[in-house]
Amino acid sequence: MSGASDLRIASWFGLLGAALLFVQGIVDLLLGVISLAVKHPGPAFGVFDQGVILVVVGIIVAFFAAVGRLRGEGRSVVAGVVLIVLALVGWIALGFGSGILALLGSVLIVVSGVVYLLAGR
Repeated sequence: MSGASDLRIASWFGLLGAALLFVQGIVDLLLGVISLAVKHPGPAFGVFDQGVILVVVGIIVAFFAAVGRLRGEGRSVVAGVVLIVLALVGWIALGFGSGILALLGSVLIVVSGVVYLLAGR
């Protein structure tokens, strides 16, 4: 495959992973609001905080997935490294295991990062 098609595939994987993280974040935000509305404030704030983190990380991932494609083959290595680091930090520190969407999204982000790294070689 050509370098341009590799970048396109990596971009789509990254954007799909970001969308899944974003959707999981919105679901967590809604669950936090609903839990708070029915007078369960303890678990509500944890879920709400996790939703905010997932939405922000999803936006960051979408940005780097788009930048990696626009900058060409030479700069896709940086986007690949950032995407892999974000996915690993998410697995280890942020706990993306909150839902199946976040887990699938982080796997797609790792795949996107690896394809960006291979396209930039």
